[in-house]
Parts: sequence; structure tokens; C-alpha cells
Amino acid sequence: MKAILALAVAGSVLAGGAAAAAEPCAPSGKLHFVCDTLNSEDLVQVPGTKWLIASGFAGGGAPVGHLYLIDSENKTSRLLFPVGAPRLAPDKTAYPACPGAPDLGKFSTHGLNIRAAGDGSATLYVVNHGGREAIEFFRVDAKGAEPAATWVGCAVMPAHTWPNSVAPLPAGGMVVTSMFDPDDKQAPDKMNAGANTGAVYEWHAQGGFKQVPGSELSGDNGIEVSRDGKWLYVAAWGNKAVARLARGGGTGKPEMLPAGFLADNLRWAPDGRLLVAGQDVPAKDVFACFESRNTRCTQAWRVAAWDTAAMTLSPLLAEAGSAEFGDATVALDAGGTLFVGTFRGDRIAYLPAK
Repeated sequence: MKAILALAVAGSVLAGGAAAAAEPCAPSGKLHFVCDTLNSEDLVQVPGTKWLIASGFAGGGAPVGHLYLIDSENKTSRLLFPVGAPRLAPDKTAYPACPGAPDLGKFSTHGLNIRAAGDGSATLYVVNHGGREAIEFFRVDAKGAEPAATWVGCAVMPAHTWPNSVAPLPAGGMVVTSMFDPDDKQAPDKMNAGANTGAVYEWHAQGGFKQVPGSELSGDNGIEVSRDGKWLYVAAWGNKAVARLARGGGTGKPEMLPAGFLADNLRWAPDGRLLVAGQDVPAKDVFACFESRNTRCTQAWRVAAWDTAAMTLSPLLAEAGSAEFGDATVALDAGGTLFVGTFRGDRIAYLPAK
């Protein structure tokens, strides 16, 4: 899998990010687009604002990754980090084990999450594959006209993990999914067959990472936590399912719910359900595009709503994919508009939320 990432980055240099962003970005069918974002695999909303933050994988049209700031009302984007003179203010009290700032020449962002601090700021959690496998922490100041992001610390992942998604815990700390062991050359075949490859890890600043018992799934992917911290909700990508797992108790066995597609990221909807987005193709087809030099992956995708109490899934969207957009990874409802990201593309799709 390390070869997959290396090939993706090498392909990005040949493709050229500027050329990708300059291509036409007109609406396609029911989809409109926020333009000039590259490989925005995940999206979060800055609490209490109109602003969204999008991640940016390296690969395809992007030789290095970024964080993007999205105006959900005007449907515009700009670079958030790194840009200009990047803001770096390490907090050694909160993150004592962090060895230092990330290598911004290799920055590659993946899963995101965010937690309000109550003073007009928030903590942004960012999965980074560039130069190290780590969760990078940012302070987002939303008191001005536009939010600003300052890197403040990190948590370097244990060996033999490949972080995918992250979620804060109500009482502090976080949980992180590892999709597979990057040294396991058979990991793609295992996920294509639905065999277990990953797990969930819980982290606290003073204790580091510990694997959550019973969290082994096929391609542990998106993750969210119940408001009381008692339940973990995980996308089992290779199983084409979602899973509910008791945290710190219970049988240790996840309760699985078939999704029928490769369930990727999870995001809370205004009605209290979880939005589940993902690709509607075999896992091997997703890997094939991820390994390619394509500027876009254009395969079919779906969005469903997960009632985590009743353990039911309701279909919301089933799209065939197009030359403009495909392989969705996240769906976020912001003010009645559904924003949809992808791990390989030069735009974020949006349409009215149902």
C-alpha cells in the first residue's frame, strides 16, 4: 500500500495541479460544483458558521495536499493551510509527545473532524499521510471575517497502521480508524474479499494509542461517536456495511448493518442521523483509480441515512458517476445543501438536501 501512495503522488506531479483546476467546472445534471479544490476526501462544518473545511489528498492533480475553506452560502473555495506563511504554534502541554510540525512539502490530508471550544474557536483533527502517519491538530479561529487555522500539535500513529478517519471523544481524547497495515501487500485483496484488515484506536495525550477490542473490520473507515461517548459508529468499507460498537464494555462484537456499497465517511445530519457516503463499485475498482494518474475518479456512488438507534439505513442518493464527478467519500448537510466530496477530483459537488 505504500507503493499505492507513492504512485499516486508521482502521478500528481506529471498531471499538474494547475491544469486540473483550470478545467471547466459547469453543473452536470443535478450536481453543481464548488471549484478549485483537489481531492477533498472529507468535509466538516466550522461550528456555528457558514464555513466548511475540506481535506486534500496528494495524488492525481495535486503534488501536495492542503486544507480548503469553503463558503457554503456563496459556494466558493480558497486555500486554508498551508498558505503564505503557515501558522505554527506547537502546544507541548496539550500534545507532549508530538515530535514537531509536519513536513509541509509532503502534506497529504485525509479524514477530518472538529470540536467547538466555546470561545469562537475549535479544534480541527486532520489525518495526515505526508511524511508521517499522524493526526495533526489545528486551532481554528472563527471570530474574524474568515476562519484561520494554526497547527498546534500531533499524535503519531502506531506502527503498522494507516489512519483513515478520526472523531473526538466527549470527555477528551479521540478515536481513529486504521484501514489496514501498510506493510501488508495483500491488504487490497483482503478488503476486496471483505476480510478483516483494520481496527479502531483510542488516544489520550497521557496514555497514547490503544486498540479498541472488537473493532477489527474490513477496511475500518469513517467514524463518529455518540454524544454520551458510549457508542462508536464505524464504516466497514470492505464489508459494505456500517457497524455499531460499544465503547469500553459490552460484548466487544460490533453490530453490523449491510449498506450494499463501500461505506466511507460518516457525518451527523441535522435530524440526528448519520449520513453515509461511499462508492458503489467493487473495492478493486476503487483501488485501480486510486493507483492511477487520473485527475478524477468517476465511478458510481451512493448516500444513505443511518438511524443509529433503530439500526436502519435509508437510501438518499444513487448516482452513476460522470466524467465530472464520482467515487464520493463524504456527504455533509450544511444549511439544507448537501455537499459531497471525493478522494480524487478537482471539485466538490453540491445539491439540495432531501
